[in-house]
Formats: sequence, C-alpha cells, structure tokens
Amino acid sequence: MNLAVPPAIDLADVKSFGFLTTEHLRFADVDANGHINNVAFVTFFENARIRYLQEQLKGLRVLTGAEVVVAHIELDLKRQMFYPGTIRAGARLIELRRSSLVIGQAIFDQEGRCAATGHVVLVSIDKSSGRGRPIVDEARATMTRLMEAPGGVL
Repeated sequence: MNLAVPPAIDLADVKSFGFLTTEHLRFADVDANGHINNVAFVTFFENARIRYLQEQLKGLRVLTGAEVVVAHIELDLKRQMFYPGTIRAGARLIELRRSSLVIGQAIFDQEGRCAATGHVVLVSIDKSSGRGRPIVDEARATMTRLMEAPGGVL
C-alpha cells in the first residue's frame, strides 16, 4: 500500500509540521553498518505520533470512545544518520477516512535535512468485536479542523 499525500503537504519540508519533537540519538540506535538503524526511525515516529495525538487530540480513545490501533506503517528512508546527534520528528494528521486516520510523519537530522518520511494508518475499532468502527461525528469534526489547520496544529 503506497499512500498518497495531499499535494499541498510536502512531508520532506520541516515547515509542513507545526508539531516536532526532539530526540537524542543513542549509541544503541547504531547498527552493524555504523549508521542509525531503521528500527530507530520507527521508534522516533512512534514517540512523535503519540505526543502529537496526546497534545493535539488529548488522546484518541477519549475523543472517539473506541480503541485505536496501528494498521499500517510506511517508512521511506531518504538519508543515513549517524551517532551522536539529535533529530527532530514531525507528525500531523493528513487524512481522515470512515474508521481510520492517516498521520504523516518525517524525521529531520541536526542540519535540518529530511532523513525519512512516512505514514501511519490508525484504525478505530470496537474493543469487543475487534472490527473497524466509524469515527464518531464529534471526533471527526475536531480531526477535520486539526487536519486543515496550518502545520496540522490547533
């Protein structure tokens, strides 16, 4: 699955993100080739995504009344990164579907260059059945405002 990003949002541009976290690269993130391992990129995405959802939506479970689970992660590596250093990871809501939402993400190295972009699809599910559940209207309205806001932040 290769997700299309709305053309107005360039995930490789740090200015597309009103929300960014800062992470310190750890020696434990280095792989056998001497660069930051791809698994660390997924962790940076996760940290930024969780903080974004907590700060911008006050947590999805409260807003939707349902469990929200990761259904798909897509990561496009653009450049290598090396220890030591710091990175910034961006997250923003870019698409809203019937029972899911798509978070666009990127990682920028300490020089501000884009090192990775990606998407995470989160699905709202009914906890008892485990099946997809439509996003409720109140949550949809809040998410739509967030998605349309400059930088993806309210």
